[in-house]
Amino acid sequence: MNGQFFDAVLINRNPDCRAYATDANDGDYGSSLISDLSNGISNAISDVHIDLVIASNWNASAYDYDNVTLTNDPELATHSRMISNMIPNHNFGVPVTGPGGDGWVKAIDHSDIEVTYIPVNPVRTNTPTDTPRNPPTYDMDGILLNGVGIFMDSGFCYNPGVTTGPRHLQSNEAGNASGCGPRNSWFELPAYTIWHHGAEKMAAVFDSYFAHGYEGTYHYHALTHPLQEDTDQTQPPSNGDGSPVIGFAPDGFPIYGHWFIDANNQLVKAESGYETYATNSRTPIETALHGTPPTPWDIANNPDAFASDFGLEMGRYEEDWYFAGTGNLDECNGAYDVNGDYGYYITDKYPFTPPCTFGARDPSFGKKSPTLP
Repeated sequence: MNGQFFDAVLINRNPDCRAYATDANDGDYGSSLISDLSNGISNAISDVHIDLVIASNWNASAYDYDNVTLTNDPELATHSRMISNMIPNHNFGVPVTGPGGDGWVKAIDHSDIEVTYIPVNPVRTNTPTDTPRNPPTYDMDGILLNGVGIFMDSGFCYNPGVTTGPRHLQSNEAGNASGCGPRNSWFELPAYTIWHHGAEKMAAVFDSYFAHGYEGTYHYHALTHPLQEDTDQTQPPSNGDGSPVIGFAPDGFPIYGHWFIDANNQLVKAESGYETYATNSRTPIETALHGTPPTPWDIANNPDAFASDFGLEMGRYEEDWYFAGTGNLDECNGAYDVNGDYGYYITDKYPFTPPCTFGARDPSFGKKSPTLP
């Protein structure tokens, strides 16, 4: 691509991550002349390079492998290594208001560097492994070929009545706040408006790619059209094939767009198998730190029992969903295509991106934001 990956539309469905280090681009997936509205920059550079390495002995304190050797032999490689500055190949960002941002939207850090090791030859097991939630570390659900990570998990949760402290730790009008870790419950889905377009008073602020730069690191919470045709959400690819590989999950399996040719040789849209619980009111979680978010039914019928006066419809929180097997994907949003290749798919309903993996997760799929101490 030689720096010309800007707004690229991919077509390759090769599930092997090594192919993207040895293709005609020579592993260069960078681009230039990108506009960043968070910084008012019009000539930003996306720096992404993929190579083949032999890596061993993960060092948790260094957040890298102790032994890393470059190789030109795909058969010897243990990983495809992606080095990126996490700046996307498209225009991005939203304007930042106030000194240093208002706590909800941060300017993007262009000096950040992420090194991600994509495992070769992944093996699918029968046991899913959830993406960890370990703030302040961002644990990725995947990384795209433009070098930007997917973080479907939410740092926003139900925590009403907080009116002091940093703006992003205060409650919004719906009773949700940021800064939530694994001890919290009732995590608001940042990308909920993909499924429910009219949802009001969402905590997260996104650009048109359902991404933002909270604490300086630009990342996606869902995927609508990067690296695909703009119509991929609603129409199959114009070439009549399934959606392209747009990135890779932590276990090394590919992440595709919304479409695939199934075992019956039919071009189908990927459909999540998750459903919301059929109930008027949420069942309280005994360990919840801040109570239970009310539904619109609760506000109409029992408003005095809740700390917030805004009803949040079922589906707005992760805990509102369960895997029912109603779609054509497994619980990690994965499926086999007509060629017998396994991969994960993007959906317009929870979980939007793979929330778990069926292969062994590489520990490099996570990072600490550059603006945090």
